[in-house]
Amino acid sequence: MAELPWLREMLNPDGASRRLSGRTARPAAVDPRLQRPRLFINGRFVVQQATGVQRVAGEITRQIDAMAGRGEVTADVVLMVPPGPWVQELALRHIPVEVVGRRTGVLWEQMDLPIRARNGTLLCLGNSAPALSLLRRDVAVAVMIHDVSFLDHPGAYTLRYRLAHRWMLPLVMQRARRIFTVSQTECERLTALSPAAGARLAVAPNGGWSGECVLTAEAVGAGGAEAAPDALPTEPFGLYVGSLSHRKNFGRTLAAAIRLAREDGLHFVFVGASGHVLRQPDRPVPPDVADRIHFLGQINDAQRLSRIYRKARVMLFPSLYEACPLPPVEAAHFGCPVVVSNIAPMWERCGTSAVYCDPLSIDSLVRAVRSVLDDSPHRTAMIAAGRAMAASHRWDEQAALLYASLPVPTAG
Repeated sequence: MAELPWLREMLNPDGASRRLSGRTARPAAVDPRLQRPRLFINGRFVVQQATGVQRVAGEITRQIDAMAGRGEVTADVVLMVPPGPWVQELALRHIPVEVVGRRTGVLWEQMDLPIRARNGTLLCLGNSAPALSLLRRDVAVAVMIHDVSFLDHPGAYTLRYRLAHRWMLPLVMQRARRIFTVSQTECERLTALSPAAGARLAVAPNGGWSGECVLTAEAVGAGGAEAAPDALPTEPFGLYVGSLSHRKNFGRTLAAAIRLAREDGLHFVFVGASGHVLRQPDRPVPPDVADRIHFLGQINDAQRLSRIYRKARVMLFPSLYEACPLPPVEAAHFGCPVVVSNIAPMWERCGTSAVYCDPLSIDSLVRAVRSVLDDSPHRTAMIAAGRAMAASHRWDEQAALLYASLPVPTAG
């Protein structure tokens, strides 16, 4: 791994001795450890509900930790976290963890974190960053914007969430030294919103299955939304994994599941929850198919999730808006054929390894699912293509791309 592109400049800014008052001044002896750049990782994600954004942040942090263990990290890295129980364990071996401040949530990120994260680079992996850090010169802020779905699907989110991100997004686009996003489609969307930010945008696509997402005991006790391990149907079942929200097309997905349960006898399992930033959707299930529609709640334990993926007959993921989704790739990794919406980000993510449907048509959803339900050459081909696609999405490559593009603070 090459060193950070800005490391040489920090270590040797002019490459020669300076002349002061006609005399050559020799640089003073400096402890080499003080010359290493500093990288602060915003660790707010470790105490948040582990949806896709938080899982991506965890995977990237683990990969940077692994890079540090291989000697590929030339900066002093520290993960800064708020007080409180962690939702996902990271098992870091080389990156120290520092608990900062006393606040939590947005107040911690906006008030406590910027006081400590100074004279270095601050990496924020969850769509937001401290406003004070963005305005300073002695800290270079890099922000990962996963998507801007709240702009296109405002009804899916709470008012508080929409207002916060409508305030944060322009500030990030104007002031962040580097803006990462997870797909070319989303990069084009962000460039259209802020053409001046185009030169600071970089694409680092998400990886796939790693098997390292672990929900802590504290989180299980607090959330209480997980079903028992033996709650899976013994008969073949369709699967949906993701937030239960409007922008994920939950209503039509449920309608398609009800039709498949009624007409084909297919059980259907929903894994996911709405979360505090999403509006709670209605979940009407007719009595005649109530025994075939199963809601398991949020599941982040890797062992349980892998068992569900392995046993599922097909995954249905007809989202209305995505940037670089995890569930279709994870399902494909375990040999579960995937049906996804016919939108550009899905083609960028899945290529020809998925079955595509019109997300606005329940008939299209049902037809697409039926096309891979029974054993057939088509099903076999989609499983093989899905496995190959899943193997091509790697977290270590995403972390390497991101790390190599980190910015440097401006002196003075």
